[in-house]
Amino acid sequence: MKRVLVTMLVGLLTSMVLVSQVRGDELRNVKRGEKIPAFRLPTLSGQVFSNESLEGKAYVLVYLSAEQKSSELAAAESQDIARKYADEPIRFIHATADIVHRAYFEKLREDKGIELPLGLDPARDLYASLGMIVFPTTIVVDREGRLMHVISTRGPDYAHELECYVKHALGILDDEGLTEALTARTSQEHSPQSLASRHRAAARLLRDKGLLDSAEAELTAALEYDPDNRDVKLDLADLYLLKSDGQRAEEIVDAILAEDPRHHRARLLKGIALFRMWKLDEAERILKEVLVLNPDPARTHYYLGLLYELRGQQDQAVEHYREALRRLLNEPGLPPSPESEP
Repeated sequence: MKRVLVTMLVGLLTSMVLVSQVRGDELRNVKRGEKIPAFRLPTLSGQVFSNESLEGKAYVLVYLSAEQKSSELAAAESQDIARKYADEPIRFIHATADIVHRAYFEKLREDKGIELPLGLDPARDLYASLGMIVFPTTIVVDREGRLMHVISTRGPDYAHELECYVKHALGILDDEGLTEALTARTSQEHSPQSLASRHRAAARLLRDKGLLDSAEAELTAALEYDPDNRDVKLDLADLYLLKSDGQRAEEIVDAILAEDPRHHRARLLKGIALFRMWKLDEAERILKEVLVLNPDPARTHYYLGLLYELRGQQDQAVEHYREALRRLLNEPGLPPSPESEP
């Protein structure tokens, strides 16, 4: 009987803790369901965000501090979620009072690929009117301008929690669904493979924006979680090729080819690395081999075109360039000659 009672009490306490987590933190001056005080935030880009400009829209405001790791992480993660819900009727805004650190924020935004507007609150009027306590603080506001949720600081579940609150603000989740989403996290979400996949995805975004050092840092982090992941290793090798570091790329590729000599993507990158190091004969041999069952034939034809152009073999270069374009555009080749028609 006592054991049953203890089990019931533990269950009740656990439920209370989970409900407490669902409620989130509070602000000192504004309670959930109350209107957000009037504010006006000029941004780095010259825009102005105010209650009036956001009227009728749900929004997320992330209040950041300069030179604080948790603020940096919250800024990057809220940007990721903003991209995911870019087509939904919700706005995302960053804000800070640390305008003397403008150069710091500009570099952070460039390094992390952050595009969200950064509102400036130099007199801390908004910070004081809300009654924030810590940095970063994230608030979610509904379409009527009322406070829905608060996240104080940035914990390990910040991104998941914020996305749940965004879905709630959009009506994708009702109250019960929000509770379930916040409390029913699976172990898979925290698996090393899942975490590595997130870093790999972030690296792709950063690479596309030309932020190569940041992309490299994300791939390095991915390998810390999943050190045997060949795709991540080859992404890193490919990044080194983009940074004109053929030797480091070749080292990664050679290690994979030692385990799997027929790995198609590794062989392609090996050929490109050799080309980048001006080992043209070896590069030609491998690139021609990987045209069969190639994961990226357009890229292979392009590099063969470059190789033949370097050698002055213009006809062969044009042939491969044309084939690379045909595959990229997914278009048919040249039409048959009229003389060949019956």
